[in-house]
Amino acid sequence: MSSHATTARASWRDATDSARWPLATGVALLLEAALLAALAWYAAQPAPKPPPPMVISLVQPRPLPTPPAPKPPPPRPKPRPRPHPQPRVHHPVRPPRHVLPPPPQPRIQPPPAPLPATRPAMPVAPPPPPPPKPAKPDPEAVKFSFEAALREAIQATVHFPEAARLMHLQGRTLVRFTFRDGHVGAIRVVTSSGVPPLDQAAIAAVRNAPCPPTPAALAGRALSFEIWVRFHLDSP
Repeated sequence: MSSHATTARASWRDATDSARWPLATGVALLLEAALLAALAWYAAQPAPKPPPPMVISLVQPRPLPTPPAPKPPPPRPKPRPRPHPQPRVHHPVRPPRHVLPPPPQPRIQPPPAPLPATRPAMPVAPPPPPPPKPAKPDPEAVKFSFEAALREAIQATVHFPEAARLMHLQGRTLVRFTFRDGHVGAIRVVTSSGVPPLDQAAIAAVRNAPCPPTPAALAGRALSFEIWVRFHLDSP
């Protein structure tokens, strides 16, 4: 086994190896010497100077220029005062001292008056006669018509008593009273109906009835009336 290894080592080597090894060793030494020389030269160089420090100065910003103030408007010219007109002085005109009288004017004669018409004038109709005065009304006739109106007003005011209506009582009452300018007085029963509630209702109707207006022919007069007040079951 050792012989085989020895043979392998002998076969690996070459005949030119003995000449190559010295050359390689010299080249390596030269490279090492060059490297050492470069390191020595670099170490001998002076250190580089540091850069100068930077100086920073703070500058305040310039203020903005102020805008120019607006120019004031030019003053308005004052209006010129109007000249006041001076009052005119009227000097009286003096007449001349010697004034001639005006010449006489010719007289103008008026035209002649027209001749009167020869034809006779138309006859004028006489004015109509005045209307006849109205006859004075008869006081008795006025009193009769007024009494009828007063009777209707009293009968319309009658209030039928409920007690008499339930008992089916009816009748009439003659009432006398005085009248003057719308006022009624001295009311009394002349003829009774026989039922006291009906008589009292008749007196109340005369007292409460709205009297018609007094006629002018009866104004200021004291009148006396007698009126029948009727009570019927079929009346309202």
